Amino acid sequence: MTNKEKELTHHLAERFEVAFNQIHGVLKRMNPHEYNDAFMKLLTETSQKHRYIQNFFYELRQFAKLRNALVHEKLKVKTYIATPSEDAVKLIEKIAGLLIKPPSVTNIASKSVTTIDLTTTIEEVIQLMHQSSYNQLPVYENGVFVFLLTEDGLTSWLASSIHNETITLTGHTACNIQNYEKEHNVAFVGRNIDIFELEDMYEEAFQNHKKLEAVIVTETGSPLEKPLGIITAWDLIEIDLIGEKSK
Repeated sequence: MTNKEKELTHHLAERFEVAFNQIHGVLKRMNPHEYNDAFMKLLTETSQKHRYIQNFFYELRQFAKLRNALVHEKLKVKTYIATPSEDAVKLIEKIAGLLIKPPSVTNIASKSVTTIDLTTTIEEVIQLMHQSSYNQLPVYENGVFVFLLTEDGLTSWLASSIHNETITLTGHTACNIQNYEKEHNVAFVGRNIDIFELEDMYEEAFQNHKKLEAVIVTETGSPLEKPLGIITAWDLIEIDLIGEKSK
């Protein structure tokens, strides 16, 4: 191997180690209470909680093996038993960048939010759900969030309103459905929080035996602000698609 080839090999190995250490640092920050900070342990546990990490699990597991060879199996100074290819270095650097600055929640939130107010008629609610295929509608009063109107709540109201085999919609509004809604767990987040933080919110709700029905995205996370997007548990599937497209 010529000196130029040796320098290139050493340069690639250094770049690889830098990117690997950056990823390890991200995993440590995501598991601040974990005593054992071994890379594979952190990767395995984090990938179980975060779908975005799962997308890179196979590649990172292979990189961990290569990193062990680089660090622990050196034959002598600047000589390695195994060295990363340029493609491998570019890939791990790309993954490091994606984990250091993960996508924001706006990448998976619905880009438009259909909201209604307490005076919206039941007929309008039914038409909105039918035409838009939305099964959850945030209800506001004077720009302030009041409750989340769902298909289940609407169905319960309709069932209770049957008299002599007919239902009268006239004079009834979204306000009438509020008492038929279960207590829905709705959270508000700012547009700049990332998908790791979002997944942590769903995980925390699950651990507390609560179902997070929806996350409403506003500019700073205030319920007094105009909604910019809405996220349901179903939308978390989009995280897989983001990860796949990123590779």
